[in-house]
Amino acid sequence: MCLLLSSCGNSIAKLESIVEDIKTDGKNWDADQWESVIRDVADLHIAFWESEPTKADIKTFDKLGDKFVKAVEKAAKSKKSQKALEKAYKVLNKDRDFKALNRKIEKMESKARKAVNKKSRRDDDEEEDDEEDNEDDERYADEEANEDDESYDDEEDEDY
Repeated sequence: MCLLLSSCGNSIAKLESIVEDIKTDGKNWDADQWESVIRDVADLHIAFWESEPTKADIKTFDKLGDKFVKAVEKAAKSKKSQKALEKAYKVLNKDRDFKALNRKIEKMESKARKAVNKKSRRDDDEEEDDEEDNEDDERYADEEANEDDESYDDEEDEDY
């Protein structure tokens, strides 16, 4: 379990680091650097989705994904970086292994999100069941208390 949690945390921390690198140096990167970063991010996605993330982890990862996109867009405002990024994407779009990796990521993401939603619904159902059990316990306790009061009244009536 700790390995899974640390794997998820490592993916998040590494993505944060990549976003910071893009913000500071991305506008000066060449095509090879962009290609390398995009491949690294794909590998981080695989590690993240394999880690069986929680709903909170997914929310954090999604926010980081948005920051990644914004950082790339900002870096691409530089003509040099834009050309380098376009060249990197052309290389990646021709790479069958990279395309297969992206399909794998999509499947893993879908499966992980479904598992989290299913667990969330199951947890909600368990909470509702617990609440119903508590209500039943309270009703049962009230009924027992009323029965005890009635039997006490009957005993008093017999004495008089």
